[in-house]
Amino acid sequence: MNLNSGLFMRVMSKKQKLKFYDIKAKKPFETDNYEVVEKLTARGPMLFAVATSPHTGKKIYRLLGKKK
Repeated sequence: MNLNSGLFMRVMSKKQKLKFYDIKAKKPFETDNYEVVEKLTARGPMLFAVATSPHTGKKIYRLLGKKK
């Protein structure tokens, strides 16, 4: 299996508020409306929080850490 295939799997949704940073808008935002997804990387499976930016409407990813 190619680890860089970009495979996403939904793990859970709706957790505590997290801070994200929209690079395009150069502005931070905080939300509890995000999904936690697992992405296979070269270093193994990692967990990411994915939210939609209120500034640009783009999907913003925040690394949560390695899957245990």
